[in-house]
Amino acid sequence: MICAASKPVCERIAGGCYNSGMTEEKREPVLILGGGINGAAVARELLLNGVPVCLVEAQDIACGATSRSSRLIHGGLRYLEYGDFALVRESLVERGRLHRLAPQFVSPLRLHIPVSRRSGGWIGSLLRFLGAERWPGMRRFLASQFCAGPRGLWLIRIGLWLYDRFAGDGEFERPRIISMAADGIPQVNSEVYRWQCAYSDGQMLYPERFVVALLEDARQLADEKEIEFRVLTYHRAELQGDAVRLKSILDTEAAAETIQPSLIVNATGAWGDLTLGELNQPSPQLFGGTKGSHFLTRHPQLKAAIGEGGVYAEADDGRPVFVLPFGASVLIGTTDVRFDDRPERAVASADELEYLLELVNDLFPEVGLMADDIDMHYAGVRPLPYRPDDTAAAIPRGHAIEWNEQGAVSVLTLVGGKLTTCRALAEDVVALLAERLRLSPIITSRERIVPGGENYPVDQDSLLHEQQRLAAEFRTELTTIQSIWALCGSGTREALAETRDENDDRIVGCGLPLSFVRRVIAREWVSTLDDLLERRLMLLFDPDLSVEDLQQLADCLENAGRIDPDTAAHAVTASVERLGELFGKRVTLRTPQLTTNDG
Repeated sequence: MICAASKPVCERIAGGCYNSGMTEEKREPVLILGGGINGAAVARELLLNGVPVCLVEAQDIACGATSRSSRLIHGGLRYLEYGDFALVRESLVERGRLHRLAPQFVSPLRLHIPVSRRSGGWIGSLLRFLGAERWPGMRRFLASQFCAGPRGLWLIRIGLWLYDRFAGDGEFERPRIISMAADGIPQVNSEVYRWQCAYSDGQMLYPERFVVALLEDARQLADEKEIEFRVLTYHRAELQGDAVRLKSILDTEAAAETIQPSLIVNATGAWGDLTLGELNQPSPQLFGGTKGSHFLTRHPQLKAAIGEGGVYAEADDGRPVFVLPFGASVLIGTTDVRFDDRPERAVASADELEYLLELVNDLFPEVGLMADDIDMHYAGVRPLPYRPDDTAAAIPRGHAIEWNEQGAVSVLTLVGGKLTTCRALAEDVVALLAERLRLSPIITSRERIVPGGENYPVDQDSLLHEQQRLAAEFRTELTTIQSIWALCGSGTREALAETRDENDDRIVGCGLPLSFVRRVIAREWVSTLDDLLERRLMLLFDPDLSVEDLQQLADCLENAGRIDPDTAAHAVTASVERLGELFGKRVTLRTPQLTTNDG
């Protein structure tokens, strides 16, 4: 049984037959458990190959590690030190591919590595390359004064040279060494650092919206091929012999249904072992996740100090930490801490936040960042493979696929993986299932545009011109167009055209049209206020989010029949409490409460 909590959202696109090329037959769907980035990517890849899919999520789509990451599309520069060249190569290929296929979500980001000395780090780096961190007796030696200390300029230059060779796509600016006296670079502590090594990777501000776009593409594929595709959020799935019983959590009066899937894909990430246990599938422990925490701040001096780029720094313990631009804010992360509790209970601890604050202040001592400057934080658990004897940093970051065929229904579990390689993982899954599902030839998504990336402007000037054109066409503010564009990319025009004749009232704080909000609720598998706030409209990151904004969203959900009128007020209160407990986020009260005096 898959634990869950909330109201059902489901959508049946079409039922029917699929022609495998030899005989026409009705296919049973593949059941995917987990609606994060890997589950969505696998669903899309299967539907591209004519395989019907039922995707069941215990909570909301993209609510796990997908929404708690560093939001980078990267090759994994530090993986080179562990000799994981295959993963770096694959990641860099996928980095370039995502930039081409999903330009609305992926943009190049220049990263700067502060360097304090020419040499250093060679012995530790060599031992890591040889796997010494996986030898318990060597860890103390690696942490010794003999091996301690930051990596030097020569070592970093070699790493960046290899990184650039593996990329070989020409889409991202090449690495170079920069003097601290150069203009336009992050203003890190010049008394400590003598150079900066600059290189490029990709940034994806909203992976949550990327998941929505992948599922939208899956829906389009199902419609074109006239096969079944359903997304059921907030559902339990209970294996009963060769069938699976699906039951809503929030709507306890809704009847359960039973399906007979051809197989089950366990894409529940860090919940993977729990899922196998609830399916009564005997299995050794597969997952040993680590917690990564981040925080955001609007501190103006820090924002000015990093400029348009980001900083990739090394903490005293050797852990890499990023200081990244994030709209009007700065995103700092991440930690790497063993975590044995249930993944949904992960919250950034005071120690982790202090660790990140200290690093930022070492880099930018003039900023003087304090705990009160933290606007919000978040934490997630990486779905890493179980490696009890490895340090957290040494646990492999690649993906693996594990079969369990001891029950009446085969279960395929996805272990590891990351945002950058989600498409490649999905392709690997389909290749593995090709014979079982009689897929010939296999179709891949290597050149398939993600919805919202079609006819995308070629540069920033073209982008601004297109947004200005839309503002004139729909007689609305440019800021409104840009807010919707951040969520929908080139699909913005379609979204506005579909709601052109509706009431154009706005959410007071962010300015999004309520007609657009209603469209999101209707089309994007929204059940709860938290879904809408955190993973569809991305208002979680709005520093000026107010109670009034939440009430407007709750009213939209109530009008759409997603929440009951008598629970709408409670939903707002519960969201305010959740934002404080999980994210340390304060919600303002824009309009002061009025009191009456009957005397």
